[in-house]
Amino acid sequence: MPVVGALSVSHAPGILGWPEDATDVEQKSVFEAFEDLKQTVEDAKPDVIIAFLDDHFENHFRNLMPSVSVGVADEHTGPGEHLLKLLKFDKTQTIGGAKDLAEHILRCVVGGGIDATRMSGAEFGNNLMVPLRLIRPDGDIPIIPVYINVFTPPLITMQRAYELGAAVRKAVEGRGERIMFWATGGLSHWPPIWEPSRESNDFLTRMKTFQNEGRNYLERDPDLWTDIGPYEIKMAAEMGDACVNPEWDLEFLKLLSAGDMATLFSWTYDDVEKGGGHGGHEILNWMAVAGAMNGAPCEVLTYQPTPAWICGTGAVRYVV
Repeated sequence: MPVVGALSVSHAPGILGWPEDATDVEQKSVFEAFEDLKQTVEDAKPDVIIAFLDDHFENHFRNLMPSVSVGVADEHTGPGEHLLKLLKFDKTQTIGGAKDLAEHILRCVVGGGIDATRMSGAEFGNNLMVPLRLIRPDGDIPIIPVYINVFTPPLITMQRAYELGAAVRKAVEGRGERIMFWATGGLSHWPPIWEPSRESNDFLTRMKTFQNEGRNYLERDPDLWTDIGPYEIKMAAEMGDACVNPEWDLEFLKLLSAGDMATLFSWTYDDVEKGGGHGGHEILNWMAVAGAMNGAPCEVLTYQPTPAWICGTGAVRYVV
């Protein structure tokens, strides 16, 4: 059997960028869970990780945001130079891409009726590099990214994300590689990105321009992504516990861990937006892993509100 396990975790920049701002209890619970997952991956010995991610405007921008895309390349990189300081990386890493398997997955997914876009080499941000630093810091396992749009409506539904994961699982069944599925993102949060329905300010106006123009904007505003850390810390200080919605987070984890896909399928875009914020749509990545694991129950390793990281932080594990 090629599938050797799966996990879903949060990826807030603050986990690496300003971990000490969380409480001692929060830090202990979260970092113990990541250490547990580090051993899980070591024991599972995957040959390839298929990671369901969302793009934080590293590769896709408001003017072209595919619903689903698969990175097909010999290698990927991350974090970009503009994120090194924010995430406390000394340099950009290069990570293998398992190109032949990625090509196979893309063709099978499209052939099975899910429209997906081909990407070449991807640049990862905190979406992958935060959990990778804590779970597999050497980055020595090839990763195939499967991106789901979570920021530019219309988004795929919870059920469609599940179906995407199931299609990817079907594509790798019978293969010789040992496969592990990852999802990252969430839980509830209102990240400092520009949204059409959101009241703007000077920082969000800068972010809006970047999200629409793309990376060339950083030539005019090179400090944008350095400034996001202090901006998030300021948000946490001003909003306090309102940065997250623990009740919504815990309800999601309860349903997911019980394998209650029917209830989760009923959650609409507006339901998630209201309960989890515009960052809460990252649970689509978690739904894709649930689909890849056939809707099986999973083990919740941690949940902490972590308002200092302006994000509810969770981690789950699937065992095969």
